[in-house]
Formats: sequence, C-alpha cells, structure tokens
Amino acid sequence: MQPLPEVGDLVRDTATGRVGFYVGNASGSVPGSISGRCLIRPVHGGAEWEAEPADVQPATPLRELRARAAEINARSRRGLS
Repeated sequence: MQPLPEVGDLVRDTATGRVGFYVGNASGSVPGSISGRCLIRPVHGGAEWEAEPADVQPATPLRELRARAAEINARSRRGLS
C-alpha cells in the first residue's frame, strides 16, 4: 500500500480517471462520507468527490502540467489571476 499524498498534491483517481487536488481524508467529517476515503477537489473547483485510497495515485508530470495550466486559465477567465 502506498502512502497517502500530502494535502494540495495533484492526484489521479484511477477508478474514474479524474484528476484533482488531494484535500484530505473524509474521516466521516463530511455528511454522507465513508470513513477512510480520500477527498479530492476538482482542478476547476466544484464539489469534492471521494475515492478509495488504493485508487489514488500521484498525477504524472504531464497530467499535472495540463491540470495546473487549466486551473490558471480558468482563474484568468474569472478575473482572479
């Protein structure tokens, strides 16, 4: 079993193929969450989703570059620079 990522790390949920930022462990702190699952925030913001720890892997450098560029572009469009 691999260690959990650090908060803010870009990760890939292999079960869904989605990429997002690791927020932390659900630990039952979110209503309806299942204890022990990972919380991941989408790159463009929005509702977090939960993933099994075994399905969470660090994003590859290429995926990370694409995700960070997309986040910067989205902020620019919203005027947040």
